[in-house]
Amino acid sequence: MNFRVLKLKPSPNQYLVAPEGLCENATPHRTAPVFSMSREKLDALMSDLVLKQPRTRRRNVETAPGQHEFVQRTALLGFPDWITFEALEVEGGKSTLALYSRSVYGWSDLGANKKRIDGWLAKLEETVRRQG
Repeated sequence: MNFRVLKLKPSPNQYLVAPEGLCENATPHRTAPVFSMSREKLDALMSDLVLKQPRTRRRNVETAPGQHEFVQRTALLGFPDWITFEALEVEGGKSTLALYSRSVYGWSDLGANKKRIDGWLAKLEETVRRQG
């Protein structure tokens, strides 16, 4: 998946977080935070956080360099949601990320993708604060 040329689906069952100007064909639902750490450190922290989430595993698909693909299944019926994440370097030794969570099936997700990603970002920011 290429965040630069990503086009959002017409359905509301998706949530995109990205730095301003990254996506040429999509407006993110939320601007990505910037972290005072290297891209590699952010990549490791986010990967670790995601893999600790319930019902979440890596997807067995080929990805672009630096990208990670995950699937998290819903608790009740086990429906899959796909999540793509990439840590990005910014000036001054800082980093940010792009995250795209989307439901595989259905039209509406009742806000599940937004809740997931906003929750993960809150956990990531708390982890960074504790380490800082």
